Order: sequence, then structure tokens, then C-alpha cells
Amino acid sequence: MIDPLLGLGALALAMLSLPAAPSLDPGPSPACPPDMRLVTGTHHDEVQHVCVEPVKSGKATHCFAYWDGITAEEGPTTEIAVCMDQFEAPNQRGAKPLVMQSFEMATAWCAARGKRVCAEQEWELACEGPERRPLVYGWRVDRTVCNSGKAWRPVDERKIGASGAVAQREVERLWQGAPSGSYPGCASSFGIFDMMGNVEEWVASRRGRRWPGALMGGFWAKPWTGCRGTNDAHDPKFVFYETGFRCCADPRGAAARAANDGGEQPAAQP
Repeated sequence: MIDPLLGLGALALAMLSLPAAPSLDPGPSPACPPDMRLVTGTHHDEVQHVCVEPVKSGKATHCFAYWDGITAEEGPTTEIAVCMDQFEAPNQRGAKPLVMQSFEMATAWCAARGKRVCAEQEWELACEGPERRPLVYGWRVDRTVCNSGKAWRPVDERKIGASGAVAQREVERLWQGAPSGSYPGCASSFGIFDMMGNVEEWVASRRGRRWPGALMGGFWAKPWTGCRGTNDAHDPKFVFYETGFRCCADPRGAAARAANDGGEQPAAQP
């Protein structure tokens, strides 16, 4: 008969020897700076998924689950090879993402660091991954995977539109974001974190949209917003308590040329 204490000790040792859960981050590429990740692949202008769980909320209906593994790709294609910040600006794990940012502010911030605002197509490909998933983590909404399950708080438009301390206090009251990388499962297959939830991200719009910038990914109170949930309703000066961004850059060196050998080219800018 096995001594119970010895058995527990053996079990503990076995558990310690188990490999850690696999990281969703594939790691850096020689084509990109260490704090960015290489995103490559073919982007289709349109994708279709089969919704199996529509949920009506007021006048709107949102999809909370899709038929697993079924994606129809349509429309023009763009071959993409781009370096993308792992985290929302300021692109630091554990940092509070910037908010109250306009498209113009995002463009200037990225340019000052030798980067640019990501194109809408680049952002979509980075979120969907090779499987073309509707959600960055899969096919069914899970409010716990990303910071997207918070209750919406009513906004005092007068205060948020004021200047100085009044607006800052309102932003702080509304804030329900999380430090970048706090949700380890909220990462794309390319190693890009917090693409769904947390803060909405400005991107450079694809051709045909009204404004040069659009917002992607929803924020902490929109669990249904997936990889194609573009919000193109706002002008480039628009700021709000949950508007942020991340930066992109063109790949460099031999690794970039190797990525492009398969026909992949950076997305054309609008």
C-alpha cells in the first residue's frame, strides 16, 4: 500500500514537471522591433460567418456565436506583411492604454516614433489570424477572455466635452480598462494583445469610407465586437473616453524579403 504522504509528494512533483500553458505569442521576428510582431497573410475585403446565436438588444441584434470553422472569403485581396505593436499605445505590457485620442493624435504619436497608424486591412488580418476567426480568440463570445464584459456606464456629455480637470474626472469615472496584457488569452495567433475589448483602436480606413480613420475592436463594454466590427462614424478629430490606438511599421531586412517571397506585400495605404 502506498503511503498517502508519499503519494501526495509524488503528485506534487508531477504537477511541477508539467509544461506551462502554451504562450499565444509566437515571439519576435528579425523583421520587426522586439516590441512588435510580424503579421503576414492574404486579406479578403469581405468575410462571411454563419451566426448561430443572435442576441437582440434594443434595436440592435448582435451575434454571440458562429458556426465553428465556417468562413466565406470574398472580394478583392491584399497581401500583407507588417510589423504591429503587441499592445495598445504606449505599447508597454502592464501600462494603462492611452484614451481620449483622436485619429489625428494617433497619427502624430506613431509618426514621432518612426511608425504609422495601422491600416484597417492589417488590423483585421492580425485579429482574425490564419483561421479567419470572427473573434480574436475563436467562434463564441466569452466575456472573460478579453476585457469586454464590463457594464456600460452612462456618460455625462457636458463634462466629457469640457476641458481640463472636469473632463479628466469624467474620464476617470468612466474608466474600466485594464493594463495592457492583463488578459493572457486575449491575443491573436500573431501575438497581438487586447484587439477586442479594453479600448477602441484607431486605424487608417480602407478606400470608400467617409473619413480617413475608423475605430476597431470595441471597448470594455462591447463583448460582441469582433475582428470586422468597424466603427467609421467619426471624424479625425473625434475623441472619447475609450478611444486609443496602436502603431504599425513596414518590416525590415532579409526577413521582410523572405516574407514577401511568397507574394506578400505590405497593405496599400489609403
